[in-house]
Amino acid sequence: MKYMKKNKFLFITIIIITSIMVFFINQKKGFHEDEIFSYGSSNYKYDNVFRSFGYAEAIQDILYNQILKGNIIDIISNTVEYIKDNNYFEKDAQLAKEEPVFRTKEEALEYLAIDNIDIFNYFSVYYNQARDVHPPLFYFLVHFVSTFFYKEFSKYIIFIINILFFIGTLIMIKKILSLLKQDKLTIPTIILYGCSTGAISTVMFQRMYMLLTFFCVTYLYLTFKLIKNNFNFEKKWWMITIILGFLTQYYFCIYIVIIFTIISIYLLKNKDYKKWFNYLKTHIISAVIGVVIFPFSIYHIFFSYRGINSTEGHAKNMLENIDYYFSQIYKFFGLNNILLIIIILIIFTITYKIIKKQKAIYKNKILNLCILLIPIFIYILIVSKTSPFYGEDYSSRYIMCLFPIISISIIYICSIIYKKSLLIALILSITLSINGLINNTPVYLYKDNKYVLELAKQNEDKYFVYVYDNFFTHLSSLPEFLIYKESLIINANTNDFHILNNDKLNNSNEFILCIKNWLNQEEILTKILNSTNYTNIEVLLSIDKDIQSTYYKIKK
Repeated sequence: MKYMKKNKFLFITIIIITSIMVFFINQKKGFHEDEIFSYGSSNYKYDNVFRSFGYAEAIQDILYNQILKGNIIDIISNTVEYIKDNNYFEKDAQLAKEEPVFRTKEEALEYLAIDNIDIFNYFSVYYNQARDVHPPLFYFLVHFVSTFFYKEFSKYIIFIINILFFIGTLIMIKKILSLLKQDKLTIPTIILYGCSTGAISTVMFQRMYMLLTFFCVTYLYLTFKLIKNNFNFEKKWWMITIILGFLTQYYFCIYIVIIFTIISIYLLKNKDYKKWFNYLKTHIISAVIGVVIFPFSIYHIFFSYRGINSTEGHAKNMLENIDYYFSQIYKFFGLNNILLIIIILIIFTITYKIIKKQKAIYKNKILNLCILLIPIFIYILIVSKTSPFYGEDYSSRYIMCLFPIISISIIYICSIIYKKSLLIALILSITLSINGLINNTPVYLYKDNKYVLELAKQNEDKYFVYVYDNFFTHLSSLPEFLIYKESLIINANTNDFHILNNDKLNNSNEFILCIKNWLNQEEILTKILNSTNYTNIEVLLSIDKDIQSTYYKIKK
């Protein structure tokens, strides 16, 4: 009670910021395909993707006849051999019924939600991630929370996870500022971070990046605590953080390796070899444990299509990618180029002034700034080279973990410049937050999707045909599949349009058609009319932003 009374303004601030997150989750009307994949990959016992064709027998055949044979070492070896085949999606298709079939709303719900067969089926979750390119911790949490939403799909499942780790991140920010002897600046810092469109987007995005952010900030906290304790530390919390961070997202490794290098240079320069060896040993043991828990990480990191040697989807021009990521930071914090230049000049001025002061202050301030700032810039450089997406709002996911650290850095620099920094920090954080919220919209809300869902509800008694050009994009439309009578998924690059000549469509007077906007609409419509006894086309809805789809009513 005494602690709560002492920190009542902090608690009130956290409650207000959390309320802002609740407001925006209620504004979220649709999903990126990766978000839907979060649910399916966590809760689907047959596969990690909802496919257009028959699936269960093929995947179960792979699972039980090729994977689950022998002891645990054999199972791991079998799985590694299976996923090493870069064409394992095609292998699934060959073993399954390749032609698209109508999928029911019950089958769509089965992909997204938990039923009595799925409850606590963590092996299926683990196996699905082994076949993907991410570690399993986030998906375990999604599976666990989904259990409390039995047979129900809800955006609040992952929101619960994200909001808890968001609050945890705010608490870690307070702990870091306490170690930096800047407790009074806690509220301005959590306002700057928590009210930014960057933080809101992180919480809205139903993937593992809020967890990644929490573990990066926790690792930063442990680093400052290590410095305060003269590099004597409790291995337990270090190991827990490193292992869980590693099992959340592999980008965690990039951030901690940068800080590890800075601390190692500092310790070796000061000839603290024993402390450095303990520091090194703790990281190595944690890494080994992480790999033992999830050995497929070796393949994911070094050999998969998202691994470090892969160039698929990577930006050809690294400088353009760097500029893009900084532009995202400006946007999410309500900054602009001029203000950023001013901040950089201030940083150099501060550094120069600190160097001229006594040695003790020099060591303290410079090391703190190095740990805060250097990882931000190096991390962006590395991600600019390795990230698989570029130039779209959703690729900002890879720098989300930096947002609270940038906030701490801005406020910490403010405290160095001004003795009465609280008022300045409050004005700065509130001004930037208001500017950001007025001029920018958080990502991943997909507000226009409400029109798509309204259309589906108006035609829930009709068949739905979805035309796309890959094996994954259709996942974003699974909430629609939950509404329509039945859904047929057709790849525009195949010869599957003859399937439209079937009893279900032949005995119907009309059906709803969705075609992705980047496809040749006229050509696809011609194929559909030539393959059926339908003759009339009515455009119902066309949305380019986010959804990128046009909806038609096809009539006889």
